[in-house]
Amino acid sequence: MNEEIERLEIKVSYLESQCDELDKAVIEANKSIALMEKQIELLEKKVADLIEVSGEARPNRKPPHY
Repeated sequence: MNEEIERLEIKVSYLESQCDELDKAVIEANKSIALMEKQIELLEKKVADLIEVSGEARPNRKPPHY
């Protein structure tokens, strides 16, 4: 009986450790996502400003590879 309890305690300890690692990974992923969302907002604003300044949504010229 004691061996079973010890085995279960080891499994629980391992699972707790895994949960902590996954929690840290999720927190880091959320930080990265928040940073990327800010960067996207800034880029969208820059594009909108460029469109406003140029007066066009797209330039009327061929790409350089033509």
